[in-house]
Amino acid sequence: MPSTRSQSQSSIQFPKTKTAKTQSKVGLRVRSKSEVRAAVPPVSKELPLSPRKRLGDDNLCNIPSLRCSPPKQKCNVNSPLSPAKGRRLIFDENQAAATPLSPVKKREDAVVLSPQKRGQETPTSSTHRGPHERKSVGTRLFKQEASCYQQVKCALNTAVPERLLAREKETSTILSFLKAHVLSQKPGSLYISGAPGTGKTACLSKLLQENKEFLGDGKTVYINCMSLRSSQAIFPAIAEEISGSGKSSLPGKDVIRQLEKLVTSKGPMILLVLDEMDQLDSKGHDVLYTVFEWPWLTNSRVVLIGIANALDLTDRILPRLQARPQCKPQLLNFSPYTKDQIATILQDRLTQASAQPVLDNAAIQFCARKVSAVSGDARKALEICRRAVEIVESDVRSQTVLKPRSESKEAVSTPVPKKVSLPHISRVISDVYGDKMSAGSGGDEAFPLQQKLVVCSLLLLTQQSKIKEVTVGKLYETYSKVCRKQQMAMVGQSECLSLCQLLETRGILGLKRAKEARLSKVSLKIEERDIEHAFKDKVLIGNVLHAGI
Repeated sequence: MPSTRSQSQSSIQFPKTKTAKTQSKVGLRVRSKSEVRAAVPPVSKELPLSPRKRLGDDNLCNIPSLRCSPPKQKCNVNSPLSPAKGRRLIFDENQAAATPLSPVKKREDAVVLSPQKRGQETPTSSTHRGPHERKSVGTRLFKQEASCYQQVKCALNTAVPERLLAREKETSTILSFLKAHVLSQKPGSLYISGAPGTGKTACLSKLLQENKEFLGDGKTVYINCMSLRSSQAIFPAIAEEISGSGKSSLPGKDVIRQLEKLVTSKGPMILLVLDEMDQLDSKGHDVLYTVFEWPWLTNSRVVLIGIANALDLTDRILPRLQARPQCKPQLLNFSPYTKDQIATILQDRLTQASAQPVLDNAAIQFCARKVSAVSGDARKALEICRRAVEIVESDVRSQTVLKPRSESKEAVSTPVPKKVSLPHISRVISDVYGDKMSAGSGGDEAFPLQQKLVVCSLLLLTQQSKIKEVTVGKLYETYSKVCRKQQMAMVGQSECLSLCQLLETRGILGLKRAKEARLSKVSLKIEERDIEHAFKDKVLIGNVLHAGI
């Protein structure tokens, strides 16, 4: 065995160097060290690079798309580079400025090589990338669509709508009055009463827009008495509108005489509309008397339409009109909207705005029930729904959804992202209106619970103090005690005054306003047995009177 091993070892021939074996397989020419030294210039003769060039070369190495090889690899002996430059990549500024780059190639061709070195560089992988190698993204993040909410908010405005629902009877009455007096050129007066938000001004404005042919050559004068500084300012305002000669500098009595001459002279009919007419109430009621007597002057051409909240304005404030039956105006009362009427109005507005339901039916019914229980104000119901839509729209716009890119370019009708539900309506009522509506949801539609409690409190206060008229401040104190004893929710003082105004429009209470709301005086206008009959709730009245203050 020892002899065999020594023979095999002696027969094997090992190569002298590993480098020579590798280079022989590849087929490359082996250069001697002297040739390499002759090709590369000595380091001692190379000039130092400026900071600008060093910075540029460093940045070239940081570019991800450019693969820089080590300085000593792939060195071409026949390269015409001067020893002063000593670098492989040269940035040609003139060629870069003259050659426009496409948006796709801007990142890849950020570095322009000189023509001499362009062919010697190994191309990067990005230059050989095929046209279909990079796959397009199938889905993207988009902001949630919320255009449906904009349409609904526009439909829920409080402007005069295209058609007025639940007011067909009142509209026909106003239209017949206009035909009988304006069209027939016969003077007269109409007094329209009703709680706020019941459609008084909306009905009249819509009829005047749609039936301009009835007026003919007549002149329509519309004045909102809330914009006047005082009740006496109504006469200069009317004179300015009728004559069109600007503001009059005449004193008050002379202006009234001038107006009487204007309205009794020859000419077309004058339709005078005074909105919020109860603001003209003054000491002695002289302003209201004068205005209501204009249609009955000799050769008068005035047709008066007054709008106010008080139901018995002409009977309570103007008793002299009772003595002159011809001066008494025609009366028209707008009752508050019921729950079903408010729900119908909301659904009609929403149907006009969007084919897909944005508000749940439960939310609409809840809003209608809350509003009808307190005031029956349709404008308040529209405002509540609009605020609830704004809340949902804000939540939806803050979200992002993942959609295919193809759907983003096509206008496809998508379903409603998020509907307005009952919690949103409840949130608006509690945030914006506080406890004003949350306490008045129970009871009969005609007389809600809070209105019953106010009347019972006033009845109890007048029986114990034996005073017919009490202030709103004392009434609210008694009302608070009654609510605490009966363990019922109560409203604030400002809302209590609103309830008194609503009861005044129904003819149950009498309200004498003062500069301070707390000092306004309230009185009962019906007997106790009439209250029981109107409320149809003897149990509540009996419990309140039995418990006392």
